[in-house]
Amino acid sequence: MRKARLAALILATLATPALAADPPYSITLGPRTACATPTTTRQARAEGGSTDVTTPSANVLAMAMSGSVAANAFLGGASAATETFHLEQEFEIAGPAPARLTLDSALVGFVRSKHKAGACVKLARAKVCPVGAPDSPLVAVHPPLCVEGDDGRLCNQHLPPIKVDGMPMGRYVLSADFVLTSDAAGLADGHSAADFSPSTAPPADWVRTRDPFQGVDKKDFGFKLTLAAEPADAPPPGAQAARRRDPALTRVAAKLPAPAPARPAPPTGLDRHSGPR
Repeated sequence: MRKARLAALILATLATPALAADPPYSITLGPRTACATPTTTRQARAEGGSTDVTTPSANVLAMAMSGSVAANAFLGGASAATETFHLEQEFEIAGPAPARLTLDSALVGFVRSKHKAGACVKLARAKVCPVGAPDSPLVAVHPPLCVEGDDGRLCNQHLPPIKVDGMPMGRYVLSADFVLTSDAAGLADGHSAADFSPSTAPPADWVRTRDPFQGVDKKDFGFKLTLAAEPADAPPPGAQAARRRDPALTRVAAKLPAPAPARPAPPTGLDRHSGPR
C-alpha cells in the first residue's frame, strides 16, 4: 500500500504543468538617441512621430516607430510632407557565450493617393552590431512601398527572421531608420497619405469617404522589430518550458525497489506426500 501511494505521488508530480525556465541571457538598455523630423510644404501634415524601445522580457528587446504624413493639392500648387526617423540605441547582452541572436521585423500600415499625387515608405531599415564593429549579419531592410495616381496599398509585411549563432556577450548598438513621404499637386483634388501610426487620425475636413482603408484596424501599425538572445540550441517557441521536479521526489523515484519476483504457486493436493516413500 505504501509503495502504491508513493508511485501515485510521483505520477501526480510528473503530470503537473511545465514551468518556464528563466532565460540564461539578459538585455540591459543603455544610452539612446531617437529623433523624428517632420517637414511640410503648403497644405501638408506630418504627425504622430514616435519611437519606443522596451525590454518586454529579460532576453528580448523591442522597438516600434510610428507616424503618418498627408498632403493636399493647394490652389493648383504642390504640397509635400516628409517624416524622417532615426534611432541609435545602445544595450548590453549578458549571459553564457556564445548566443544566438534573432532579429524579427514587421511593417504595417497603408499608402494611398488620388489624381496627381503620391505616397511612399522610402526606407525601413534596422541593423544590430557590437559597439565599434563596422558591419553585422543582423540587418533587416524592407523594400520601398510607393503608390501614385489613383492607387492604394495596405501593407502587412513581415520579413523572415534573421538568426545568427556565436554572437559574443557585451555592448551592442541598434540603428534604425524610417522615412515616410507624401505629395500632391494639380487642380483635381489631388491628395495622398502614408499612415503607419496606431493613434493618429486626420482632421474631418481631410477625410474623403471614398478613399480606401476607411475604418481599418490600426492597432498594429508601425515599423516594429524584436531582438532575442537565446542559447544556440534553443528549442522552437512554445517548447522552451522546462520541468522543475522536486529533488526529494526524484531521489525517491530513483531508489524505488524493483518488484519482488512472484512466489511459486503452492503444490496441489495431488502433489503432496506424507513422507518419503
